[in-house]
Amino acid sequence: MKSFVDAVKAQSQILYDTGKLFRVQIDGSLFMHYLNSFSNGSNPIFRDPESSEHNCNNCHNFIRRYGNIVAIDENGNIITLFSNLNIDGEYKVVADKLDTIIKNSPIVNVFFETFNELNGLNYESCKKNNEVFRLGIDKNYKQYTEEEVLKFGVVNSNDVYTFNHLHLDLPAQFVDKSGDSVEQITAKYRDKYSVFKRCMEEIPLDTLFLVRDLINQDSLLDGTTHLGALTIISKFKEDYNNTNWNKNLWCWITSYTISESIAKFKNTLIGVLCTELAEGMELNKACENWNKRVDPINYHKVKSPITQRQIEEAKKFVEENGYVESFNRRLATMDDIKASEILHINRDNTTKPISIFDGVKSTSTRHKRSEFDKVEEIGIDKFMNDILPTCSAIEVFLTNKNEANLVNLTTACNKESKPIFKWNNNYSYTFNGNLAGTSQIKETVKSFGGKVDGVLRFSIMWSGDGVDNSDLDAHCITPKRNEIYYAASKDYNTNGNLDIDITQPLVQAKGKEAVENITFPSLQKMDNGTYKFFIRQFAGRNSKGFKAEIEFNGESFYYEYNKPVTGDIAIADVTLKNNVFTIEHKLPETTSNKVLWGLETNEFHKVNLVSITPNHWNEPVVGNKYYLFMLAGCKNTNPVRGFHNEHLIQDLLDHRKVMDVLGNTAMITPSDNQIAGIGFNSTVRDELIVKLSGSHKRVVKIKF
Repeated sequence: MKSFVDAVKAQSQILYDTGKLFRVQIDGSLFMHYLNSFSNGSNPIFRDPESSEHNCNNCHNFIRRYGNIVAIDENGNIITLFSNLNIDGEYKVVADKLDTIIKNSPIVNVFFETFNELNGLNYESCKKNNEVFRLGIDKNYKQYTEEEVLKFGVVNSNDVYTFNHLHLDLPAQFVDKSGDSVEQITAKYRDKYSVFKRCMEEIPLDTLFLVRDLINQDSLLDGTTHLGALTIISKFKEDYNNTNWNKNLWCWITSYTISESIAKFKNTLIGVLCTELAEGMELNKACENWNKRVDPINYHKVKSPITQRQIEEAKKFVEENGYVESFNRRLATMDDIKASEILHINRDNTTKPISIFDGVKSTSTRHKRSEFDKVEEIGIDKFMNDILPTCSAIEVFLTNKNEANLVNLTTACNKESKPIFKWNNNYSYTFNGNLAGTSQIKETVKSFGGKVDGVLRFSIMWSGDGVDNSDLDAHCITPKRNEIYYAASKDYNTNGNLDIDITQPLVQAKGKEAVENITFPSLQKMDNGTYKFFIRQFAGRNSKGFKAEIEFNGESFYYEYNKPVTGDIAIADVTLKNNVFTIEHKLPETTSNKVLWGLETNEFHKVNLVSITPNHWNEPVVGNKYYLFMLAGCKNTNPVRGFHNEHLIQDLLDHRKVMDVLGNTAMITPSDNQIAGIGFNSTVRDELIVKLSGSHKRVVKIKF
């Protein structure tokens, strides 16, 4: 027995050296397997007919408690306390049989002991600073009484008998001293294994790579935060697929030391998305679920998700149909524009060329917009048809409000390349902020999921500089004194609704402009009377000011406040009477000067070119018509989007998701030689003050 005990102890060191111990689940009693492994005659009756030489209570307790400890070697094989013992005879037979039984049993847990448990057992006394801890009892001594000698017959009362028992010396690394129970400790490891194993089994590597691509495409809000974990779990998945180990053993070993967040990747936000995709959920639906879970306010702001297959299909279509050169775009220049190429086509099929003004110096005198309140007003159609052809020079009065009107013309680098737009030329246009149209506030509200199509809208915008984290609130007091704001977002009397509420711009808007938005959907429920719109500073964290916009009847009113916000700032009172809105401005248009694309506001600036947008240069005309006043010295210094999906032909729109990402990634680098200016939507009420030169000089107000 002593040689067997020593061999088991020597084998235990091999298990300890792996650094990880586990338990298997034995079918039946391991101690009974132990007793039954002895051959006939090698386990004789001892003391009484009901006992035998190896039927020992101490060994029984040891095998019951510790006999199922195993480890996994560097080749992925299970090793036991009884593997390859360096002994001969009956104990070798027993060890081999136990080794086989244990190796064929599944691992169900990790192995640890606790100091509190060991300190309460009748093993060797221990202290917390022990380097090793005794498991079991190594030996005991027995001298039998005369009565026992008479009863058992095989012993005598003159001898002291030594009984050796199975026992181990366990290194301190496997003894927990935190005070937690064994069940608490092992449950953490078991849960890590279980979730990690399901992740390896249920989430394909292709799905992990797809989600990685979605993050890189900006299709997942805050996706980059999870990219590290996704990369790690992808590497584990590759190893899992390629290992020649038993998969369960590999999962036990791998999950043992990795962090809980990685082991339980499947239960994380990004893991849930991977699971949804792996289970067959449609890509757009899975991405929408993700974005709503991450940020219910901002989930509309992401780019459309695309797969590698969609990219390859779009690439193949573009290459096979001769559109490669068409997407190589740049900013248009004056040399590109020829009056013979660009015509203003009227409905009566008569044509009038655009006007190009050269060699005229602009006036540098600053003005206040109020100086021009009483000048002659002219509709845009009359201006284009009757006045523009007679002018030798034009200057426009640039205001702060025109920041939303700033626009670039773009074109293909290869003039002979195949048109990609719904109209028959290669020119396009992009407004400030890389928008396909004007009103940055309106477009930003839409990007947050806000409604902009009501009969009355009040929108505010602030932050975006990476510093201003103020909490500004949009408020409206209705004629019946109901107040619409963050704490009462809907007025059921009028159906007025605050649909965006941002309290932490730097977090919720990701450093971009933050917005709030109040919309009244229809006139039917609105009360006659005055609607008071104002902004309240709830928390002024580095407040820098705001922009605001009120829109009704297709007409927009724009406001700026360029200083820290405190208290309440009244914007305007809008009165509804007999289905007609009127407005009283409480916050006047600011007269402070700004520099917009290199030009100072509240000054007249020379016009180089007057045109309509390329989508109305010739048949077929497509979409909204914008009137463009391109200005000398106007230069956009930011990357410019070369095309917008809504302008592309249908064949390219079949690949709209890829096109959207392409438009955001293949931006045009700005150049000094560019055509830039301001543009006005023909369907939106607006106005522009211009100074005209020709047979005589005059200042007029163009009404759109």
